[in-house]
Amino acid sequence: MTPPSPDTIAAARQRLSQFSRLATPPRLSAAEAAQVRDDIRSFNQWSDYQTLGICADTLGEGQQSLESFLAALGVSVSLDLPVRDGAIYLKFNTLKGAWYLDDYSGGSRGVLITFHTSEPELTELSGTYGPFPFDLFADLQ
Repeated sequence: MTPPSPDTIAAARQRLSQFSRLATPPRLSAAEAAQVRDDIRSFNQWSDYQTLGICADTLGEGQQSLESFLAALGVSVSLDLPVRDGAIYLKFNTLKGAWYLDDYSGGSRGVLITFHTSEPELTELSGTYGPFPFDLFADLQ
C-alpha cells in the first residue's frame, strides 16, 4: 500500500475532528454520512488497529452498533455479552479482540473510534474521533 499524502490525512482528520466537540452525534445528510464512512474506512486501512467506545441507552443498541462498525472495518466478531439494563459503555480493541462493558451514567451518546499507528509518516491520523451516529454503517451490511 502506498502511504497517503500528509494533505490527504489532514483533510480527512479535519472532517472527522468536527465531531469531537459534540456530546451526541449530529444528523448527517446522505452525502455527509458517505464522506464520514469513506474517511473512517481510509483511516482504518492506514492504521494498525482501532479501539471503539460506545455510549448507548441500551446494551442492544450498543452491541448492534459495535457489530456494524466492526463489520465495516473488516472485523468479524460475535460478542456474547452479559445482560445489562440501562445505559452502557462498551469498548472494543480490534488488536486484541477484547471488550469491556460497564454501566454508564453520563450524557454522551454515540460511537468513538481511536486509530492507532506505529508508522512515523502516519502519526497524524492517530487520535480519537466521534461521536458518530450508531447507525452510520447499519444499512451497509
